[in-house]
Amino acid sequence: MVKHIPNSITLLNLFFGCCGILACFNHQYALVPIFIGISLLADFLDGFIARALNVKSDLGGQLDSLADMVTFGVLPGMMLYSVLSTDINLMSNEIQINRAVLQKPAALLGFVYTLFACLRLAKFNLDTRQTVNFIGLNTPACSLFVLGFYMQYFTEWRFQSNWDFIIYSNIAAMIIPFILAFFAVAEIEIFSMKGNPFSWKENKMRVLFLLSTIPQLFFLKWIGLSTIIISYVIFALLHNLFKQQKVQ
Repeated sequence: MVKHIPNSITLLNLFFGCCGILACFNHQYALVPIFIGISLLADFLDGFIARALNVKSDLGGQLDSLADMVTFGVLPGMMLYSVLSTDINLMSNEIQINRAVLQKPAALLGFVYTLFACLRLAKFNLDTRQTVNFIGLNTPACSLFVLGFYMQYFTEWRFQSNWDFIIYSNIAAMIIPFILAFFAVAEIEIFSMKGNPFSWKENKMRVLFLLSTIPQLFFLKWIGLSTIIISYVIFALLHNLFKQQKVQ
């Protein structure tokens, strides 16, 4: 029974990812971060417990990627689709959800990221270089970026009195999938949060990055999740630059 514990936790990731998709589809946006948060916790715990119990398996690795595809691949695409397919009436301060798939064809651009998330996860399963750090931006990080944008959009539109907020948000929602798609499969080394916790030289950028997250969440609220991921990429690029300089 012990060997099934990590896989059961992985399936919880999948379950709450499905719940997040349903919440997004029904425009219960306040539930989406709760479901993603639980999925993120499950995604961390399954690997941690598998290593602690020494029950890592190929099946668990495949299950993890399949669950991540739903939670961190399909759900973020659904969030972007939701932003692009929703009509906001500033006069009546109401939103209208378009259920018809082709009513707003541009909204389907949100799933461009989903396609590349699938490609990234398939590459990750075959790439032996990604045992410690990542090559490209991992799907949970991409999902947090989208979540920040999604929640900022649906919590702030009531306080905006002009069309600029909606127009620029929709333009951003059409561009974001392509940017995330690029970083998801880019040949860029991005440090993970693993490593020797007692080595300052090894963890300097990790610690500085974690410290930078606090003011971003405090001052920027939901959109702070998006800026944190931008900071993550910037610190990773700086880390790579410093490492190359040391080698030279």
